[in-house]
Amino acid sequence: MKALGAIIVILVVLLAGGAITSNLLSSDLAIQQTTDPSGDFLTATPDQAVAFILVTGFILFNVLGAGLTLMIVFWLLNRQVTAVRQSSSPGAA
Repeated sequence: MKALGAIIVILVVLLAGGAITSNLLSSDLAIQQTTDPSGDFLTATPDQAVAFILVTGFILFNVLGAGLTLMIVFWLLNRQVTAVRQSSSPGAA
């Protein structure tokens, strides 16, 4: 029963995400960067470039921090498990 509930929750989340994406694509939310007909729409403004660099740096910093934290936690746990295994009597295993 729990598996069925999990599948239903996943399907609802996927359907909601698809509906939101479809709504965003159909609405007119595009930002006009230039009125020059020969302008390049792939060129970012200086503010957009700075925001991109800051957000990218923030995300990388947080991902690396989370990875290092998990590494330290698992290393400490493994160290304790190894210590317990070495201290246990050989006949008990």
